[in-house]
Parts: sequence; C-alpha cells; structure tokens
Amino acid sequence: MRIDISGMHGEFLAAQQGKKSRHSVLDRTAPSIWQYDYLALSTLRQDVGALIAEVPGGGDALDIGADKSPYRELLEDRGFTVKTLDVDPRSGADFTGTVEQTGLGDLTFDLVLCTQVLEHCDDPWAGMREVRRILKRGGHALISVPHVWFYHPHPKDHWRFTQEGLVHLCATAGLVPRSLLAQGGSLLAGAQVLNFLAYGVLGRSGAPLFAAINALGRTADRLVPNTLFCHNIACLAQRPHAL
Repeated sequence: MRIDISGMHGEFLAAQQGKKSRHSVLDRTAPSIWQYDYLALSTLRQDVGALIAEVPGGGDALDIGADKSPYRELLEDRGFTVKTLDVDPRSGADFTGTVEQTGLGDLTFDLVLCTQVLEHCDDPWAGMREVRRILKRGGHALISVPHVWFYHPHPKDHWRFTQEGLVHLCATAGLVPRSLLAQGGSLLAGAQVLNFLAYGVLGRSGAPLFAAINALGRTADRLVPNTLFCHNIACLAQRPHAL
C-alpha cells in the first residue's frame, strides 16, 4: 500500500480519534490486564525495576523524556534524588531539553534513565553520546527501546531497534553494556501485536478481549520462552571509571 509521505502524522491522528491512550503514572507502574498494552507496560515495569536493583544505590538520577517520572518510586527506594527532563517547557519537568541536547553539565548524574525515548529523537547516536557526557564516571544508563511497535509520533517516531543494535548503540557512545533484558519473548510479542490490531478496531471497548489475550500471552511466554522476537528491549550500561 502506498503511504502518503506528507500526510503520515495526520493519518495517525485521524486513526487515534476517540482512542486516546496516553498513560498516567499508575497505568505504567501498575497496568491493568484490561489495557491493550498491558503486556508491554507490565514487562517494562518489571525489567526496569530489575535493572535499577543492579545499580549501586544513592546519588542523583535523571529521567529523560518523562515529566512525571513513572519509575520515581523505584529510584527513590534505592536512595536516588530524581530530576526530570522533557522537550515540552509546559510539562512541569525540572529541565527542558532533548536527549541529544540536555543543556546539563558534564559528569552530573549517577544514573540516567531513558525509557521509550530514543525512537522519537532525530539522532539516537548523538543522544547516547549526550547521556554518556552527563553521566559521572562509573555512572549507569538504563535505556529501553521498542523492537516491534506501531507508529506513534509523540511528536515524531523515527526508529526501531534490535537487541544487537541497542548494545552497539551503547558501546559506540563509550558505554559498557552490563545487562540486556527482553520484555517478553516471541509468544508474548505476538499476543501484544494481536492486541494492537484489536485496539485499532475496537478502541477501549475491546477490554474483555484484551484481557483474554493478555492472560494467554503471559502464560504462553512462561511456558515457551524465546527472546528472538521480543517487542521491547532494555539495557543497563555503565560509563567507565577511567573515562
């Protein structure tokens, strides 16, 4: 099918009419099984928590692209003081900027959280170099990105990543990848794609169907683990102490 290059964004807005799905903090930290994206959000919350637990506690943390910082409680439980950065000056974030240009000082943060942001930026390579720049020596970056996801321009949507691609992105920025987690395996990803399709047709009225697919997807994922086709990936990387 031919895609209208000049009308992509408008087509997305038209398709989303009456199906607004932007989330509150609670939706992200404790998603309901009735949500069409429960599988995505619940596995991301679980893995972000697991990776935060691998980082030495205490210090200063920056959550990029999150005015409300949905994982703030997880960070504060580990002793971090949390600041936020968002592209929208009206968002209420502590700082205004982009992942490529934060406007913040060198060697400022012990932990930088950048979840589901790099797909929206113009230059993810520059974004990762900026993350490294503002990290203290020995500091950590927690990066999550989609592998399989629908087009969602907020305000743009440029990229998708593979497991190897995310590791390479971190490494080329001068960060050392320490842990890599797939948010679900092939069967869970397949179930999430089914719910994308169902949501596109039914909107929120499809909640009973979403719940059934979510339950089946989580069960199948535990029985047949396979991370070759995962819908999302999270990586914990570290800035070397010497650089």
